[in-house]
Amino acid sequence: MFFVEFWCLKSTEYTMMRFICLVIFCLSANISATAQTEDSMLFDTRLIELGEVQHGEKREGVFKFKNNLNVEMEIDIVDACECTTLEWTRSAIAPGEYGEISFVFDSAQKEESETISVDITLKNEDPKTGGPVMDFVEYTYVLKK
Repeated sequence: MFFVEFWCLKSTEYTMMRFICLVIFCLSANISATAQTEDSMLFDTRLIELGEVQHGEKREGVFKFKNNLNVEMEIDIVDACECTTLEWTRSAIAPGEYGEISFVFDSAQKEESETISVDITLKNEDPKTGGPVMDFVEYTYVLKK
């Protein structure tokens, strides 16, 4: 029942549900997402503002980041809502080197303005907790109807 109800949620509710699940996972794994965000991936910007977007229009953006770990970093999963197509650096990123996460946003199925979270899970393990290193960035838009 929960599964059916979960997939019938509106886009904003779906995004909030994903965020809540991410928070619960972080807490259950005893991971400090804030500390990992500050320590592992240094982003040029954590929020990209797309501005006004006409309904049905596609927009692109790129999040560039530096590996701030003292070991190679590898991205395992990057996830966002169904309106977002994602590409990211697939190879290992050496300490001090740069990688990127690019996205294409398609507003065709959107009905309102919102902020979209892009969730990032690394293959790297947090040495303190043994759990995966996780982070997120966001983009926002204002929908013109």
